[in-house]
Amino acid sequence: MTPLPIRDRAGNALVGFRVVTDVELERLDDRVAVPAALVVVEHAGAVLMMFDSWRRQWELPGGTREPGETSRQAAVRELREETGIHGVEPDGVAVAEFDLTNPDRHELLAVYRVRLQAAPRLLVNDEALDFLWWPPSNPVGEDMNPLDAEIARRVIPSSTE
Repeated sequence: MTPLPIRDRAGNALVGFRVVTDVELERLDDRVAVPAALVVVEHAGAVLMMFDSWRRQWELPGGTREPGETSRQAAVRELREETGIHGVEPDGVAVAEFDLTNPDRHELLAVYRVRLQAAPRLLVNDEALDFLWWPPSNPVGEDMNPLDAEIARRVIPSSTE
């Protein structure tokens, strides 16, 4: 694992990562503003990355909570909207802590995990232009979000760690 903090090309920083249980994540959701959720989708030792049409980089599926939504509901909705994956129940596994730019702010994000037995049919759309099954033991490419890659590595550690 890379020591934190780490930064992306926009200056955003992953400053903390805490493994939690599903119940702890739900309790946190009730007490603190957790405005977004990310989903680490695992299949055959690889993690699903989507090529984001707006940021022009490979990243984890996920996004902002809508009013009245829990982090889990946001994770399920964003996964369905961005990839076409539906009918899954993600497990809450971590809280990621960020210092973000544009605008400057400090945020917590809920991190969920979905393990798939079979590769799903993925749907290219306005948000996700392509998909990649990325083994976390592989190097992070120039066009991959290093923060999301580090989160994936912490959720799906390689067998060599």
